[in-house]
Amino acid sequence: MKIAVEVKISNNGFVFNSKTGDSFNLNPFGLELINTIREGKDLDIIKMEMLERYDVDELTFERDFYEFCALLKHHQILEQGNPLDFN
Repeated sequence: MKIAVEVKISNNGFVFNSKTGDSFNLNPFGLELINTIREGKDLDIIKMEMLERYDVDELTFERDFYEFCALLKHHQILEQGNPLDFN
């Protein structure tokens, strides 16, 4: 997964997509997740880091992560590729 080149993300979680003109505000956890995606980490690494850092079980994390990624794809924040690719 990669963040689309048209997308700019500020340090306080403001996201702007110059391609669509859409803007969003992320909560701190969403900002942390999108930064890990931006760093090019794959799902296994992201999951391992989040499970160590937060009190969440693996199934709940995966469900929330896939839902978050689906929203990012819907709003063209993530580059579009295989819709089932979360790596």
